[in-house]
Amino acid sequence: MARALWRVRLSAALAFTDHLLAHVDSYVAACLDIRPVRVWGAELATWLGQTWRAHLHTAHVRRYGPGRGVIAVVINRPTNETEETHER
Repeated sequence: MARALWRVRLSAALAFTDHLLAHVDSYVAACLDIRPVRVWGAELATWLGQTWRAHLHTAHVRRYGPGRGVIAVVINRPTNETEETHER
């Protein structure tokens, strides 16, 4: 039987470590009667993602404007010419 590639073995070792950490986290949370860290970490990641997207959108709007669907307003400066100058 051929040996697995180093990447496959590393991936398996990391998955096993992650599995063990999840069980330890659950056990500690049950003993201390608190929420598991993985739940807290997932909520933190969700909040960070939402906050990042909101700030990215705000920066984009500040730089490029609100985007499609907005009617551009053109302001014409009043000219000082009167009808007399046009007749000449």
